[in-house]
Amino acid sequence: MRDTKWGVAAVAVLPLVLAGCGGEDVGAKPDLPTETPALWNPCDALDAAFVLKHFGSTTTEHAGTPTLPECRFAPAKDSGEAAVTANYQLFGGSLDDFWAKMGQTAGADVRTPDVPLADAARIVVDAAKDQLYVTGFVQNGTLFEVVNLVDPAPYDEARAVRGVEATLGALSAHADEAGAGSPSPAG
Repeated sequence: MRDTKWGVAAVAVLPLVLAGCGGEDVGAKPDLPTETPALWNPCDALDAAFVLKHFGSTTTEHAGTPTLPECRFAPAKDSGEAAVTANYQLFGGSLDDFWAKMGQTAGADVRTPDVPLADAARIVVDAAKDQLYVTGFVQNGTLFEVVNLVDPAPYDEARAVRGVEATLGALSAHADEAGAGSPSPAG
């Protein structure tokens, strides 16, 4: 009877001993990121001095966070200067495919600038209600970057378009240098 009591006690304690094994030998859990960093931030290629040079706007840069880049250049409120934003997305098709999915209107003033190192680029110009809207698109492989400019009247359309072209060029060069968007989609 005595042997049975010790056997039952040993069997009852064994799971507790095994449960405790290794608990102290295991290292602390590593701090894992809860969000994946973005591919990159278009603000890495732009700054307020670039915006001043190309658009004549004195702005403050807002780059967002590593997981949610939000590249905005905002002028002081009621300054009458242009605001510029830049963002990106990955897309496996061509700029024509990207363009078709956006559903651009047939009457839009669409221009096709030559942007070095880019696979393709387009600029759309529209003036409405005393404001100029210029949107530029540049493709580097699967990376599609979009630049938006809003410039209140009086605005200089030629300067705004040149500025958007320069911005597309800076973004394209930086994307090429960083290898973002590689490889290019088959086209």
